[in-house]
Amino acid sequence: MSGTLPSDEALPSIRSLAKDLRISVVTTKRAYDELEKEGFIYTIAAKGCFVAPLNTDLLRETNLKKIEDYMEKIVHLAASCNLSEQELTEMLHFMMEE
Repeated sequence: MSGTLPSDEALPSIRSLAKDLRISVVTTKRAYDELEKEGFIYTIAAKGCFVAPLNTDLLRETNLKKIEDYMEKIVHLAASCNLSEQELTEMLHFMMEE
């Protein structure tokens, strides 16, 4: 997501990575499967796994969901402190100015 790995760069083979990390091939395969399911990598039969091009829409949606989750926690915490919406908004504006 940070762009450290360029799109279409080949990843180490599952066996090679498992050996380097000294973990099970099954665990490594599961990790690659999850990365592919999430759209971060793709696989070409007999060639290997590669870094998928950055899907900015997917990344944005993922980050929006995280923000919503944090905001829900903030709202609950603010309510437990009897913080008004105005006070909460002022806090947000202050934080964004920094």
